[in-house]
Amino acid sequence: MEQPKSPNKAIIGIVVVVLLALAATAVVVLSSKSATTDEATTTTTSSSTSPSPSTSTSTTTNDSSSTTTYKDGTYTATGSYQTPGGTESIGVTVTLSGDTITDASVTQNASGGEAQEYQSAFASGFKSLVVGKKIEDVSLTRVAGSSLTPNGFNNAIAAIESQAKA
Repeated sequence: MEQPKSPNKAIIGIVVVVLLALAATAVVVLSSKSATTDEATTTTTSSSTSPSPSTSTSTTTNDSSSTTTYKDGTYTATGSYQTPGGTESIGVTVTLSGDTITDASVTQNASGGEAQEYQSAFASGFKSLVVGKKIEDVSLTRVAGSSLTPNGFNNAIAAIESQAKA
């Protein structure tokens, strides 16, 4: 007895590929929403310090067309983040002018080992990604191979945004 030919195998294969693609897309979308939620949650736990004294001046106008959201000045905060070895932190100092970061630096607080290597790599590559950008547009993910240190940096930036609100 002859077995019927099965053209349905190709269709089943296509359906499986489409379903896998949809599942992968859903995972990416959900993880990006989760990362945003986690970041907002972790932001409340980051420690910060008062704005450091600086020679920059703040100009406030009563012009209703002014769109400045943040006070000009130099601000410092420390952002914490989780690593496989435990909690680490990184200090961040930024100078704002017209809501734009005009200078930035980090203080490496890693306890040693890999965390220290990754913070060092981050420190060598982050500046070009933030200077000249609006502070509210800054959100780093991976810098010079470091994928966890940017979490601490982003937490510190969120704390600085709170400090600098006009």
